Amino acid sequence: MTSEQNYYNYEWLLNRAYSSLPKKAFMKRKERFVIPRAEVIISGKKTFITNFKQICETVNRDPKIVLKFLLKELGSPGEFTDQAAIIQGEFPSKTINTLVNRFVKDYVICPVCNSPDTILIKERKIMYLKCMACGATSPVRPI
Repeated sequence: MTSEQNYYNYEWLLNRAYSSLPKKAFMKRKERFVIPRAEVIISGKKTFITNFKQICETVNRDPKIVLKFLLKELGSPGEFTDQAAIIQGEFPSKTINTLVNRFVKDYVICPVCNSPDTILIKERKIMYLKCMACGATSPVRPI
């Protein structure tokens, strides 16, 4: 093997290419879609989710749809005020956060490409999750 062949050795070229890349390329990928934890306050026989509007804006869903899902899963009445959701009954934050995560898994995250960039479409009594990233359309169960 001559010195010229050694100079163009694949592993040497690969190492040279990696060393010229910026260090940020090797850093762990930071998730851009982070759901805020529900801030729950229990007062009397009512549960208040104080950052409910922020959660709905993060997942890009109408607060009425998110609240309808939560109320159905909890089996309790409730309402949405300016920033907060008020639910009749006492529910711990762990339960609320579990339900919010289930809502995101079922009605926000694309089952094909795992992108959060989706919209809900209703056609003839059937709801679909349309992904804006990959274009997939998946049926979801009605809320």
